[in-house]
Amino acid sequence: MITLGNYDYLWNVFVLFIGAFVALFVSLATERRSVMVAIGAVFVSISLIITIFQNFSFPIADGNILLSGFSKLFFIAILIPGLLSVIGMSKSPLSKKPGLMIFIFLISLGFMLLAIASYNLLFIFVAFEGVSIPTYVLAAYGKSDNELEAAIKYFIVGAFSTGLIIFGISLYYVATGTLSLGATPSFHSIYYLAMGLLVFGFGFKLAIFPLHGWAIDTYTGASNPVSSYLSTSSKIMTLIVLLNILFASPLFFNYLKILFAIIAILTMTFGNVVAISQNNVKRMLAYSSIAQAGYLSVVFLVAGTGAIDLAVISLFMYALAYGFMKAGSFLAMDSLGNYDIENFSGMWKRNPAFAVSFAVLLLSLAGFPGTLGFIGKYFLFLSVLSTGTPLAYLVVIISVINSVVSFYYYGRVIIYMFWREGVKEKVANNYLLYSSAFFTVLFGVLYFLVFSYAQSIFPSVLTHFMGGI
Repeated sequence: MITLGNYDYLWNVFVLFIGAFVALFVSLATERRSVMVAIGAVFVSISLIITIFQNFSFPIADGNILLSGFSKLFFIAILIPGLLSVIGMSKSPLSKKPGLMIFIFLISLGFMLLAIASYNLLFIFVAFEGVSIPTYVLAAYGKSDNELEAAIKYFIVGAFSTGLIIFGISLYYVATGTLSLGATPSFHSIYYLAMGLLVFGFGFKLAIFPLHGWAIDTYTGASNPVSSYLSTSSKIMTLIVLLNILFASPLFFNYLKILFAIIAILTMTFGNVVAISQNNVKRMLAYSSIAQAGYLSVVFLVAGTGAIDLAVISLFMYALAYGFMKAGSFLAMDSLGNYDIENFSGMWKRNPAFAVSFAVLLLSLAGFPGTLGFIGKYFLFLSVLSTGTPLAYLVVIISVINSVVSFYYYGRVIIYMFWREGVKEKVANNYLLYSSAFFTVLFGVLYFLVFSYAQSIFPSVLTHFMGGI
């Protein structure tokens, strides 16, 4: 049971909320962007450090909150791209109120951690809305019409998905008499309908096919730090919330593996095929994010099998890689005023460090050997194959084909950077890009350390979810 004495396990969340109000109060004295970003970065860093050194050797639960090594892994996977995004705000022309921006950002990030630690649908919903409402504001908090349009589309889809989630929660309560996950239903037909509505509601937020439409315009139109944040931390959080719900409901989930296989295949294929035709690199990255959601979704096929523990650790590694790769790629756009692929021509001569670092992230997104993206995909696909089903082999084969296809459009950008002559103007250094590329390669080379770390703090999935009972 969680008692007042055990709430120190949520200090990583409290620190973010404290930091949000510190930024708000300091902004009354100064609105210097560098000061506000420094406050945000410090408090996110403190939250990350607390998370890394927390000990979840056994699940901590009270029916509403469930904390374990499982939670800790994905706290880390969410906080790292969150940290990159908040630092990225130092270069992005966001608004004249950076203090308010950092306040909104930290509140949203804190609720993300609460969302993945929640084991009660009411808690999940409140935390999820605590994430969604601030991100609507973040998406609109710029100066351009594109940002406003992106925010409106995001809000409309968000409102619709919220309605589905509320309806699903209501039916879940009717079917089970409780809002705690893992309950045994009394009315199976209502239970299945409730779970279906929850899957669709959270599916919109995850931007899986065919519920992805809002994500393209939102990722493309929002400022680069916001695009980075929405496409990484927010996506990872939504995936883990959906995993928590489905893994705790095997009665429903066993009927859906074929459906999730189809969704994963369609999502990655659609994202990759449409990305091929994009000349706007930021829009290409938006479609790439859809494809990545497809790769992440293959983890659903492993539920209820002996490979689930390997799958969760592999998912953490891929989510960690994805956070560095996608956040770094979107934040790299801040060094460029024009996102057209022609503007990347001759980048090798204009800024060699930028060209090499961006190429590393693109290759890692494609799954090039030696990068963390490759390692994450390898172990994730391996966990799916270990189930031994024909469906698993089909999904992995199509996933590998999609990864090969993605080399085309990622490689096209690399060709422009290294082998096309273009404009001669210099490109500003982007140290967030360089850092992301460095850690992507470092963790790729030292992947066994990341894997061992994940194994050391992660109990079995069974142990994790038994804590919620």
